[in-house]
Amino acid sequence: MSFHLSRCALAAVLAVCGCIGAAQADIAFQSPSGNIRCEMTRGAPLAVRCDLGVDVQSYTDRPASCEGDWGTTFGVDQTGRGLLVCVTEPDSLPKPSNVLPYGRRAILDGIICRSERTGVTCTNLEGGGFEVRRAAQRVF
Repeated sequence: MSFHLSRCALAAVLAVCGCIGAAQADIAFQSPSGNIRCEMTRGAPLAVRCDLGVDVQSYTDRPASCEGDWGTTFGVDQTGRGLLVCVTEPDSLPKPSNVLPYGRRAILDGIICRSERTGVTCTNLEGGGFEVRRAAQRVF
């Protein structure tokens, strides 16, 4: 649990300093429903970031270090576990024009994001990542 919290704290610091989302995305896509928006970026603090418009949030216990939006933004880097991101930017990811159809995937530097009718799952080479869907979300 402490590993997860330290990764969240790191993400919170990166968000506060304006580092997350500052790099130009190499790949940007949205789910066919438009409910999930993702950016895959080389050389950014997080290789993948996905924002989710949800009806139900799985993660509601906001850490004291997060003064922004919590529970709807997920990230993963080249290594390690997926994580929740504290978003202090005024806007979430913009709605990209590219749609990743169900059953297709986007790949950047070994990280794979798959679009399925149930949601989007992004996984790095170590098996870390996240799964986001309207009904539930999880990091692993």
